Amino acid sequence: MPPKDKKEKPKEKPKGWNFDPIEMVVILLFLMVIFGTILPAIWNYIISGEFSFFGFELAPVFAFFKSHVQFFKALGFVIAGGAAIGTFIFNQKGDAVWREEKAKLYPANTPTASPDAEPIQQPMANKWQEIITHAESEVPSNWRLAIIEADIMLDDLLDQLHLPGDTIGDKLKAVEKSDFITIDQAWEAHKVRNMIAHEGSNFLLNQHETRRIISLYGAVFKEFGLI
Repeated sequence: MPPKDKKEKPKEKPKGWNFDPIEMVVILLFLMVIFGTILPAIWNYIISGEFSFFGFELAPVFAFFKSHVQFFKALGFVIAGGAAIGTFIFNQKGDAVWREEKAKLYPANTPTASPDAEPIQQPMANKWQEIITHAESEVPSNWRLAIIEADIMLDDLLDQLHLPGDTIGDKLKAVEKSDFITIDQAWEAHKVRNMIAHEGSNFLLNQHETRRIISLYGAVFKEFGLI
């Protein structure tokens, strides 16, 4: 049996603008109408100083605007003022929406740095005082303990803020900087805690550095009214 003829692969259209002949004719006619109207109007304006479009004289329109310049200036100021007021109102509404979203992330019963915030719970105050005592101790092992316990306190805070994640690092990554001013301090302190946990006694730590790290945790806790 003779082999079946292979179907020829349809030729691909060349890239670029592809127009059918009819489309080209329509486009050319459209352009001729446009240029045939505009070019004579421009030529007439050059010769006589009068400008008309499709038989409509535009000179009276120009004269009207020219004779009412002050009115249109005032109208422009009114429109600009209205735009400014509108921008302010929309910004206020945007802030209200942002506060609602923030309230969902940070419910009203979570710690807050507001001056009107309720006094911190006594157990939390006692915990922080124990951390300070460890940091001021002459025993080096207590310095490590102070940082570890401060990191546990940080984890408790992040849980109260309902931040997603299994670890402190995951929760800190979910933080919006605008909602957590001391996020950089939290990261720096937490990284030191991780080095203590991973390197153990091989991690060199002095009391001066301990106090500095504890002060970073303290800045975080002060932002949210814990201390």
